[in-house]
Amino acid sequence: MQKILTTDDLRETKQHGQPDFQIQYYLDDTREFFNSQVDWHWHNEFEIVLVSDGSVDFHIGQHTFTLNAGEAIFINSRVLHQFTTRTYGVMPNIVFSPEFIAPTQTGIYQKYIAPVEKSALEYLVLRKDCVWQAQILGAVTALFRLMSEEGYNELQVRNLLSEAWLILEEQTRPLLTENERKADINFSHNSVMVMMQYIQAHYREPVSLDDIASTVSISKNTAIRYFNATIGMSPVDYLISFRINLACRLLKETSDKIARIAASVGYENTGYFCRLFKKQTGRSPGEFRRL
Repeated sequence: MQKILTTDDLRETKQHGQPDFQIQYYLDDTREFFNSQVDWHWHNEFEIVLVSDGSVDFHIGQHTFTLNAGEAIFINSRVLHQFTTRTYGVMPNIVFSPEFIAPTQTGIYQKYIAPVEKSALEYLVLRKDCVWQAQILGAVTALFRLMSEEGYNELQVRNLLSEAWLILEEQTRPLLTENERKADINFSHNSVMVMMQYIQAHYREPVSLDDIASTVSISKNTAIRYFNATIGMSPVDYLISFRINLACRLLKETSDKIARIAASVGYENTGYFCRLFKKQTGRSPGEFRRL
């Protein structure tokens, strides 16, 4: 099983590409991840993900987009995101440094890269029925095909990505007028990352909304607002989801009794745990284990 490895604040730890060629191509299949879910994470690099087979639900903040084969999404730097699917999805994708297109000290970076990187634009969905988005999809598809081959030409990679970026930057320029919101967005995202870290460290204990909010010295209402804006659910809902996902793993990988599993994920009342589990998964713990 694949797993996204992150630091305590959910930043992905994997290095993408090499210092002298800061782009990496991946071919991900959700069936290789536990529960067909790529967990919440973020990175400093840009990311472009194409769905080549199946369908994938992309979660960015409170927004969820279902992308089918032939559709893609651009994810900006430092944006918290998660991928799930009800069936399966095959996702060729690239993760690349903003500096791969142009170094930060150049006029090209300052004029064409930085405005996107530092804007409030978190993502851009790319679908085939829009002419300019279809043009980006064409360049991206050619780029992925090239990078899937051994001994590809690095200059061709750079050219294809620059071609896609030129269209993306031109078309999103009218959307980049909210730069002043970036600091607020980063603060709320950072606060949510700290609260998620607290939940992951203390899920075995009784955890209240007050406990979660106090980790970043904000009110309960602000904590709820930040969570809803960042991942589309409340802190308590995230706590429940995190516990139930862990319980699914224990039911699948161990022979422990249900009562012991319930206690190990923070629920001393087995009946209450079973009701929450069925509400989250549609099955009782026993049914889930048998299936």
